[in-house]
Amino acid sequence: MNQEIFADAISAVHVTGNVVRIDLMTIQPHLKSDNGQPVVEINKRLVMPLEGFIQSFSVQENIIKQLIQAGVLKKNQTTQDVSSALADKEEHGDSPQD
Repeated sequence: MNQEIFADAISAVHVTGNVVRIDLMTIQPHLKSDNGQPVVEINKRLVMPLEGFIQSFSVQENIIKQLIQAGVLKKNQTTQDVSSALADKEEHGDSPQD
């Protein structure tokens, strides 16, 4: 692998026929919106065949199951809960294994 792309989250997923477009976003904490919130920037798009998208979803499901078994996540956690749990683990030098 010779290139790494960072994204804070997925902004949107668009399906057109057999092609899936996934918009990736990053938070720009140094930029603030009118209401003082960090600005979100959609800066990359991942395009893949529908079959590849479905296969990647299966891989992600398996990772989530492993994280639940390892005690990093709990079933039915909200996204905010997951972010907090992962931050706590990183602070203490723990990192999930894939």
